Amino acid sequence: MKKWMLCLLLALLCATAALADTDGIETALRQAGLSQPVQLQQSGNVAACFAEAEGVQRLIVLEATDGVWQIIVNNPSALIPAEALPTLWLDNGDAIYWTYPLENASLHFHSARSADGSWGPVDVRVLVSGSGGYTHEYATWWDDAHGGEIIRSYAESDENDNLLPYGSTYEYYPAAWLGDCIRLADFNLSRFPCFDFDGGEWWFALNTYLREAATALMPDCAYLDGLVKNGALHFLVQKPDGTKRYVICEYASHREPRLIESTPLPEDTYLGVENFTDSLWIHGRCVTVQLLNDNTAGLEYIYDDAAASDGFLFFGDRTVWNDVMSQSILYGDHPWSDITAIDWDALPRTLEEASARMDSSRFAVVANPDPKDRLHLRERADKGSLSQGKYYTGTPVLILNDTESRDWSQVMIGLITDGGQRGWMMKKFLTCGRADAALTLDVRPMPNLFSTGEALKVYTEPQPGAYTLHWSATGYTMKVIGVIGDEWYHVWFPATGEYGFVLQSDLWEGNG
Repeated sequence: MKKWMLCLLLALLCATAALADTDGIETALRQAGLSQPVQLQQSGNVAACFAEAEGVQRLIVLEATDGVWQIIVNNPSALIPAEALPTLWLDNGDAIYWTYPLENASLHFHSARSADGSWGPVDVRVLVSGSGGYTHEYATWWDDAHGGEIIRSYAESDENDNLLPYGSTYEYYPAAWLGDCIRLADFNLSRFPCFDFDGGEWWFALNTYLREAATALMPDCAYLDGLVKNGALHFLVQKPDGTKRYVICEYASHREPRLIESTPLPEDTYLGVENFTDSLWIHGRCVTVQLLNDNTAGLEYIYDDAAASDGFLFFGDRTVWNDVMSQSILYGDHPWSDITAIDWDALPRTLEEASARMDSSRFAVVANPDPKDRLHLRERADKGSLSQGKYYTGTPVLILNDTESRDWSQVMIGLITDGGQRGWMMKKFLTCGRADAALTLDVRPMPNLFSTGEALKVYTEPQPGAYTLHWSATGYTMKVIGVIGDEWYHVWFPATGEYGFVLQSDLWEGNG
């Protein structure tokens, strides 16, 4: 990335203001009612500059045919209003760049010329200089795939311009309605969403994008507010019947918009509360919603600054707890994991109240007599059967079969399709749940381990193969529930309900 910046600077330094046909270009501008060109550059039969009309600066591209210059791009909406002009660079007549300096960063716009001579979509890159010579690159561009979508990427490189080993991340958002404002001739900065810098409404127009997205995806609703969170679009809208709804648009998994719409919200609900910018304000409390891993949406946390404790209740897939560092987690089916069925007027205020409304009758928890011990998950209901792993006290399991054997229960840990294991455990080392209360998971016996790097590979099976990257995995967000042989850990993420397998060599005890 820094090589790209260096090439750009060198090209700018080497660029000459002496053009072959300045008079012809100025004549074309004058005939169009434009001022004298600024930063005029020419490459063959293509020229580019800035020029002004009626007090508005414009990005201009011209082409010469039979020696006559014609304006093919006259765009007043590609530049940041009321800002000093960016630095312009025309690269061999096939690409154009304009760059704004930022504090410890730079903002780059780019468009390329296709084989047929037309200028294509504009992409945006923000390059941030980090400590130790590291560079962070945030890129946003439009692609006509799947009817039109916005792609956002992030990458980091070291001082030698080497991409760091965990590579790039990509997010995808629907954007079919932007097809009329993304090519150079009609590029409109006020409608193009760049999610990474809050430079003002006139800069990256995220709210404009969200409003247009809501209109395109939910034409019968009135847009009230919105945000982008964890790769999904979140909206607060008003239905034709006057009720307010919270809607999440999940797109990346299937590359088509999938809307998850809440039950009606209280009439006075609004989005964004002081530092809790992604929270709904409901009856004097901050209520935050998250997209879960199975394309459902549920509560993430409730914060009540009037509560006697620290004020937080955190929610996950079948989990509730009140402290990120908590060693005790409530487990069971609960009514706050699906916004399409939540009663927003009856949200819990305490762990005790939450537990009383949870159903743990389908589940059990591993309870070893000695917490240092681990319980075998056997392939069959037999002590001599092959062990598929050894599990710590506090590990939740789903009961599949509790009647076939007097001494054994068939259980599943996680999901077979997502880092799960199926097998048999001895009943005497399991504590079963009940219909009117949650199981309480004591996770203190589990080792408190951390990822050795920023990104942790979490595999779907205890062997090399398919994996997902989890960023900044710690002993607070990830629980090591079991050991598979001498090489693998079975891990669980209580907040999202995800399970998987991690190489033991990829985790460590941290710095204490």
